[in-house]
Amino acid sequence: MPSDNWMEETIPSRRSDGGQGGYGGNGPGPQGVPTRVWVFASVVGIVLFALLSFGGLYLLQSSRGPVGPTPTAIVWTATPSPIPEVSPTPTMTPTPEMDEEPEPTPTVAAEIQIGGYVQVTGTGEHGLSLRAGPGANYARMDVAAEGETFVVVEGPQAVAGEPWWRIRDPDDEARFFWAIGTYLRPVPRP
Repeated sequence: MPSDNWMEETIPSRRSDGGQGGYGGNGPGPQGVPTRVWVFASVVGIVLFALLSFGGLYLLQSSRGPVGPTPTAIVWTATPSPIPEVSPTPTMTPTPEMDEEPEPTPTVAAEIQIGGYVQVTGTGEHGLSLRAGPGANYARMDVAAEGETFVVVEGPQAVAGEPWWRIRDPDDEARFFWAIGTYLRPVPRP
């Protein structure tokens, strides 16, 4: 027959575990889970929260782009050199006293002189650079081939110890440039 104290026999009470349970020690915590499991779960939760927080900050910062000045592209463009104005070559008109001009005898001047003729020489297959002004720092406007003949119009102007002469192509008025005298040789009028 069942006893009158059947409840105490079937359901254990806290009093019967001898004070080992409850919330302290290694005994079971709330709803029967041991305290060490609760501590471990709390530490894991804090670590996960910290990792997710740092990951969120990283993603938020990378979506805004880099912090600091924005790089600007620099586009270099060449500035063209001014093209020198071509002044017309004065032509000689015969004076009334001169009925007929005597034919000049071809002579070669010992040196280059204004009004004389020069020929490009010593450049090989490369030719001579014709420049917008006296000196290698001026823009190359044309290249004279070996053996070409020109009229000397102006000069010399010394640049870096070298003489530069302004020459004009007798067949093409547009070819009116400066050339280094090192590659020019005086020749008789063609």
